[in-house]
Amino acid sequence: MTSKFLQLAMVVAGAALTLGSVSACADDSTATAPITSNPVTTTSMYSTQPSSADESSAASAAPSADDTQSPTAGSALPATAPNPSTNVPQNFPGPNGQKMTPKGQAYLAALKSQNVTFMGDADNSVALTMAEYVCNERRKGTDPVTVKAFVTASVGPGTKTVAEANAKADRVIKAADEHYC
Repeated sequence: MTSKFLQLAMVVAGAALTLGSVSACADDSTATAPITSNPVTTTSMYSTQPSSADESSAASAAPSADDTQSPTAGSALPATAPNPSTNVPQNFPGPNGQKMTPKGQAYLAALKSQNVTFMGDADNSVALTMAEYVCNERRKGTDPVTVKAFVTASVGPGTKTVAEANAKADRVIKAADEHYC
């Protein structure tokens, strides 16, 4: 009789735990977005106008007239443009910090003659990085398929089809082999 009572108690306790777990999962107290066909848009970072206390603290924290990065009129956010008086360090390896080698100039000229560009590469840093990559991988003996896949991925965003990306990658690799390596 006692074992049957213990078995029944275990079954009841298990059922109570199961029901408690299921009901906890069905809790509707979490925040959800309304499902409507109306688009949700935001036009401002702040949802309300600042109070007079906020305005006085904002006025005291406002930049001085000689500050070059002052926010624009009507904007509570600072300007994000770089300071034009900042100079690039002499040993900086990026644009304006490193002289273009004749190999680099020949490589870029070959790309330009074949109408090969990299999306968003105004300073040719991506193009030159691809030339360095191709040459380094050639010296290591990396599989050409791997090299082409990497170069294709870098030129792909500026193309409309996979075939166009593959052809562009072939031209980048050929220009690097002939003019940079």
